[in-house]
Amino acid sequence: MNEKLILKRKKILESLGGIPEPVIENKEWLYLLEEETRNSILIEGYFLDEEELEQVLAGNKPLSKSQEEAIKYFKTAKFIYGLAYENYKSKEFLFGIPLIRQINKELGFNGKFRKGKIKIAGAKFEPPENYIEDWLKIFIDYVYSINENFFNNLSISHAFFEEIHPFIDGNGRTGRIILNYILISNGYPLVIIKGADRNKQIYYKGLEEIDLQLSKLFTKYKNTLPDKEEVLAKLKEAKSKILKNLILEGLRESLDRLIISKHEEKGEELKPVSKLLQNLGYSPESTRQLIKRGKIIAVKIKNTWYSTENLVRMLLKGRSI
Repeated sequence: MNEKLILKRKKILESLGGIPEPVIENKEWLYLLEEETRNSILIEGYFLDEEELEQVLAGNKPLSKSQEEAIKYFKTAKFIYGLAYENYKSKEFLFGIPLIRQINKELGFNGKFRKGKIKIAGAKFEPPENYIEDWLKIFIDYVYSINENFFNNLSISHAFFEEIHPFIDGNGRTGRIILNYILISNGYPLVIIKGADRNKQIYYKGLEEIDLQLSKLFTKYKNTLPDKEEVLAKLKEAKSKILKNLILEGLRESLDRLIISKHEEKGEELKPVSKLLQNLGYSPESTRQLIKRGKIIAVKIKNTWYSTENLVRMLLKGRSI
């Protein structure tokens, strides 16, 4: 996915008023938050289908471990993304150790930094054993500097947090909420990292790609105070391809949903993209390629892509994408 396509989508959304406030009364935000909840806990082995999650959120008493984890994640994400939205509106980014601890605590863990050795399943390196708070201070400094080459550095920051692995448990969920906190603070919608096996493996490969570039730091400073300038320099050299593309693809889906929702609010009708483009002389194969390459803003509903006539004409005529 081309970064320029995401930046252009963001400009289109901003021209329509920007991201809406992340409240459950907004149906698109509710959909995104529910999907993120289901997928984020699915990455860690907790499965809920859409109907079950909706029933649990409606107030039915949690019965299973998956339901309990879903409610904690949903409520935590909703609260934290509300804070991020205030950052976006005020153009002031607030981020630090108290927030990181609170996210972990709200998810049902103790919010205390671990001490000593810990092993990440499947990882080809060992996280630092001590000086966890010092590592996190470097992480926070790096987050404050990621605006240049934003999507690459955002991906690096997410992997770096997971490599530090500051808590005994809940690091994955905490890290994914932090990822979206940064995105929303910068005027983007949340990204859904899908939890199905194939998608999860791509996500893990994306993390591993970055692990391989940073692992020497964790070996060198396994039990000693990390050198801030050396670590920051290495982070700025690191490159992400797999994870960055995964984030961009997820952002495309979220941005498209919000943009189309704004057009629906103006009274525009959703129609199958195939019919809209057929009327403009495009073949079925050309239509598939335009959608695949992200040239068309559309949402997929029951295996069919939909958009609005005005949006499609604007994009193709003006070549905005």
